[in-house]
Amino acid sequence: MKDKVKNIFKSENFRCFLVLLVVALVMCLPMLKDNLDIYYDDGIQHISRAFGSFEAMQKGINFGNIIPSFSNGFGYSWNLFYGAFTTVGIIICKMATGSYIIGYKVFAFVCLLLSGIFMYKFVKDVSDNANVGLLAGALYMMAPYHLTDLYVRNAIAEFASFMFIPLVFLGLYNIVQKEGKSWYLSIGAIGLIFTHNISTFYTAILGLIYLLVNIKALKDKEVWKYLGINALFIVMITLCFTLPMLETRFSTDYRVYEDEAMATKGSVLEQRLSIKSIFVTVEGSGFVFELGPYIIIMLAFSYMTIRIMKPEFRKDYLFFLIAGLVTLLMSTKLFPWQFMPKFMYIIQFPWRCMEFASFFLCVVCAINMGAVIKKYKFKDAIIIIVIATVYVMALHGFVRYTESIDPIENRALGQVSGMNNECIAGMGRAEYLPTKAYENRFYIATREDKIYVLEGKAIIEKEEKIGLTLKAKVETFGEDAVLELPYIYYPGYEVRADGEVLKTHETENGFLGCKLSFGDDLTLEVAYIETDNSKVAAIISILGTLLLIIYMCRMEREN
Repeated sequence: MKDKVKNIFKSENFRCFLVLLVVALVMCLPMLKDNLDIYYDDGIQHISRAFGSFEAMQKGINFGNIIPSFSNGFGYSWNLFYGAFTTVGIIICKMATGSYIIGYKVFAFVCLLLSGIFMYKFVKDVSDNANVGLLAGALYMMAPYHLTDLYVRNAIAEFASFMFIPLVFLGLYNIVQKEGKSWYLSIGAIGLIFTHNISTFYTAILGLIYLLVNIKALKDKEVWKYLGINALFIVMITLCFTLPMLETRFSTDYRVYEDEAMATKGSVLEQRLSIKSIFVTVEGSGFVFELGPYIIIMLAFSYMTIRIMKPEFRKDYLFFLIAGLVTLLMSTKLFPWQFMPKFMYIIQFPWRCMEFASFFLCVVCAINMGAVIKKYKFKDAIIIIVIATVYVMALHGFVRYTESIDPIENRALGQVSGMNNECIAGMGRAEYLPTKAYENRFYIATREDKIYVLEGKAIIEKEEKIGLTLKAKVETFGEDAVLELPYIYYPGYEVRADGEVLKTHETENGFLGCKLSFGDDLTLEVAYIETDNSKVAAIISILGTLLLIIYMCRMEREN
């Protein structure tokens, strides 16, 4: 046993993991300051979402699909539209630390470290060299745009998605090269789907291009078998999110799906980067988009690497290099976004392509150093990592600080004022409201928290609303009555009158409505219970997870 423990500590993996841990700790030093402005930009939204979702789950609302206190107490949903991985991660870390702020920081540190470890694993397998993998993992963690997501934009979902991109391409690489462990593709893709929609979409495109580059491998039935198996796992396990999202999408019109709601051709063109910002960050510019001079220098060795590289490795290397340069170009004004198909505008900001440029170019740079430095060793990787660390730490001035950070519990969250283009803490730009509710935000801001009678005559008594449950006595007179309930319209609500389930609909104000037959002293009950499809999807996801675990164990045993 002692020998096994000694071997672990002496292994190259342990040594590399230790270096990556040190790099992650150094990159996270600004988090030790209490006045780090984690509420700036996207930060307030992600932490508020975690707070609201946990509050909802404590009240028995499954997965916190609807946050009852948001939208002025009428309910608001993030989790029906946006993967909940980061929300659950922050909640878990909050439960461990007792604070949403500390929980957010701990979760960010874990994401940063895992992104480096997964990148290390990917490049180590591709290059068959642990020291090359170490350099790639460290460079990936220190990529300026990666840290911009963390310290300037506070875009924790996009930041977390950095973890899963290496796993997606490791899975694809293993399938194409028949290296085994194809399940990395499932883990990476599932993680992306539950984390960040936009990163998932663009990773899927790049992954498909990678397969097309290796189109000869697709002639092998075994390759298709493993692609099919992983596709099945991905669909099954993510169904608990994708099916409710699709069901919500087609139940009524929501603002997020409106044409040009999230981005327009004009807004995309405005957000392109200048070429200068790729090379140097001007003081006062806010975001850091530069590659870093050390990356540019290492990229300069690409031609030499291509010349000395073995032919069987050249195809993948060229894909990484070209994909890195193209995604870098896509972030700038040189790329013709005005001619791109409309669906690509989902990216909102072209500079988001820097995520993929950072990934591919860090792979290329590490491979370059392994190729051009004779007898490339551990110490060579350390020297380059130290140089890169010194440069990145010099960018510390772009980290945002504030006077003080109040606990999220003390903030007014989800309060709609009705003003045009308002940004609401916990609700973003209210893009996940039904379109009718979005266009009537002043109605939300001024509406009373009770049942309204839209048609017919009715007396409502003993009305009691607690979160997403409501109970009242209703008496109608001579004709059916149409009621508007004090809930924003989302699928999953059940309305009963004297135990009989009523059909619900969306009112003209984007609220939950129902038609009530006339009668004396009817008992009206409302509860959010999710849809039947959501419940079936959850069962399938659990089954898919168990099957994936069994599949992984079986593959490991066979190997």
